[in-house]
Amino acid sequence: MDFALTDEQREIRRAARDHLERRYPATRVCALAEGPGGSEAGAWPELIRQGWLDDDLGMVELALLAEESGRCLHPTPWWTTVALAAPYARAAGEPLTVPATFADGAPDGAAPTGAGTVRATRSRRGWSLSGQVPAAPQAGAVRCVVVRARTEEGPAVFACDTGSPGLVVEELSTLDTLRRMAQVRWDGTPARLLTEPARTPEVARLARLRGGALLAAEAVGVAAGALDMAVTHARQREQFGRPIGSFQAVAHQLTDAYVGTELARSLAYRAAWLVQNDPEGSLACAQAVDEAVLVARDAAVRTCETAVQITGGMGVTWEYPLHRWLRRALWLDAFPGFGDDPHGRVAERLLRRDDAGGITPTTLDGR
Repeated sequence: MDFALTDEQREIRRAARDHLERRYPATRVCALAEGPGGSEAGAWPELIRQGWLDDDLGMVELALLAEESGRCLHPTPWWTTVALAAPYARAAGEPLTVPATFADGAPDGAAPTGAGTVRATRSRRGWSLSGQVPAAPQAGAVRCVVVRARTEEGPAVFACDTGSPGLVVEELSTLDTLRRMAQVRWDGTPARLLTEPARTPEVARLARLRGGALLAAEAVGVAAGALDMAVTHARQREQFGRPIGSFQAVAHQLTDAYVGTELARSLAYRAAWLVQNDPEGSLACAQAVDEAVLVARDAAVRTCETAVQITGGMGVTWEYPLHRWLRRALWLDAFPGFGDDPHGRVAERLLRRDDAGGITPTTLDGR
């Protein structure tokens, strides 16, 4: 069985990297991070022309684009659009060609951090929304907000334009200024229905699988970008007449970061492939996404921390761009938008193993 990328997929990755490296060098990304909004408003038409929002892109292709976006900290709302909002628009048969994000105003069970309460009411004029969500990613930089709201029949998903009457978006002070969170309030805001209450639970489940796979892919890109900076520094920086990369203490750290990043990449690609080829979102698909999210988020944080250590005092200065990658890694690690923490589900599956040599609850404490 061939697990390699196809020629077309490799070309998509190459074209994406060329475009992003040319348009968003680290100096420009940092300048946008320190400016208002933290994103480039005029880049969206170019993304459409290059096919970044084409309906025929599969999950593997989107994962490659997400990885390259993470590598350079792509300063547009593309990730929030395709990973968070697009699954609901696609379920409704609507193409999503404008920057968008998702806000959960009707969370399942215990509300995750950032979830709020939004209610939808229906009248002769149509649907309207009232309520608020304390933190929605990049709501201040998009033109459409997709929100799950409560109705009399149960949660349903709606969409509304950011310029709609009664909709107020207030950006928050957040660690990652390239992906700012915002408080969103609705006060009788007109909205259009995307998914009926009967379909919403299943659509939300599949949307979380898709979003989780793309989160893992972006985390891999963040790790790869930080590793590139660390390797470049280790080659150029000299001590005692030798590049510091020739010393074992540095080389071993870079090797560990490389191994962690490659492992995360394999799991992210596997998760994306399963989401693409398992439209029902089976248990195996959900397990793959959980594993990819856990490993990729951890690899991003660890690799960024390793890069900071290798670059030494320069790595913790404001002028050096590495802290932007660390901020994104921490953002991804803390993002609660896909429900409960997957650690619990992965641990439960491990503890259920009863095969020979497997882990069981009675052996964890040594008894």
